[in-house]
Amino acid sequence: MIMPGKRKAVVSTVAAAFLCAGVFALGSASAAPAASGAAPAPAATSDVVAQMRQLIEEHSARPKFTPPGPPLDISSLKGKTIAIQVVDARIGAIIGVAEAVKEAAARAGLKTTVFDAKSSPVRMQQGFQEAINNGANAIVNDGDVVKIIANQIKAARDKGIPTVEAINSPPVVGVPGQGSDPNTYGNVAPDSYLTGQLSAAAAIVNTNGHAHVVIMNTSEVSASPTIVKGMKDTLAKCATCSIVQITDTPLAEWSTAITGLTTTIVRSHPEVNYLLPIYSDMGIFAAAGVQQAGATGRVHIASFNGTPAAQALVKKGDIYAANTAQDNEWIGWAVVDQAMRGMLKQEPANPISPVRYVATKDLKNVDTSSSKALSTALFGDDYKQGFLKLWGLQ
Repeated sequence: MIMPGKRKAVVSTVAAAFLCAGVFALGSASAAPAASGAAPAPAATSDVVAQMRQLIEEHSARPKFTPPGPPLDISSLKGKTIAIQVVDARIGAIIGVAEAVKEAAARAGLKTTVFDAKSSPVRMQQGFQEAINNGANAIVNDGDVVKIIANQIKAARDKGIPTVEAINSPPVVGVPGQGSDPNTYGNVAPDSYLTGQLSAAAAIVNTNGHAHVVIMNTSEVSASPTIVKGMKDTLAKCATCSIVQITDTPLAEWSTAITGLTTTIVRSHPEVNYLLPIYSDMGIFAAAGVQQAGATGRVHIASFNGTPAAQALVKKGDIYAANTAQDNEWIGWAVVDQAMRGMLKQEPANPISPVRYVATKDLKNVDTSSSKALSTALFGDDYKQGFLKLWGLQ
């Protein structure tokens, strides 16, 4: 949603879903040659295909709940307030996390408030400051750009109010802020490196070790370097694979640039057989480009995020082959767990939220019309009972 400098504050709905993800650099749609550099000698093709197949299998099953930290005695927290700061309530992933935070907090006996920044930097700062002034006991950063609210995060910490970030910054265990601003108490997000690995693994396995890929990046998104590194490192293990190009399309241009860019690349590089967009909604526009290029069945897509529209294309299976999913509801419950640990002055929990590799076969008879339906089908809700037990409520 928010661009630096004089760029517009609100972009298309699909693109807006990811603008909240972090720090930005301006640019226009482009296709750059792959970077070169020394790398370990790749394994034999059959060996790397087997390794990638194993990686996929390890992450294809419904994730099991693992306590992110020690059990909590939350009896002293009853009636305390978590202030949820949403960057823009029009964004499905953002409001999905917020609704899950409200549900989990209610089960824990906590109150919640919600402030919608409506993609405005001024309102991001205003909402945080209001939460501090109103005596919130914890603050959830649900999409606000960390650099814009860095002073408010520090002010909250100075007042003894823990801030927990959700889904934006790649999680890092054992450092202040867990990958977010150093003054943030805790973070909850998927493993960005792993999601990049899984996209590349899909290309390697589904081409039997002869993947010739285009990595489709949006470098202004904070998680992009980590996702792309996961893709590159994985593809480097395959001697008979190649990165043909790496594109970089600004977030605000997803809906206008990616389809045409894809068509041009596919037509000019007939060796390309896989596209690896860093996020699933980029893949929606890329799929249209593959279709326009007449390459359906020859060029496939693997990506990450698991939005309903993208999973519907994976279910169809002719272009979109795989899409690793995150569960925004699970993330919301984990955010409440982090917030309560912060209020109790304990160490933050494991910030890494689970993902699930999803291919066409996994979506047979699955309703892909909504995030709620996909969450239930792909992740279940056993984790809710796990959290309640962890909190001494069951």
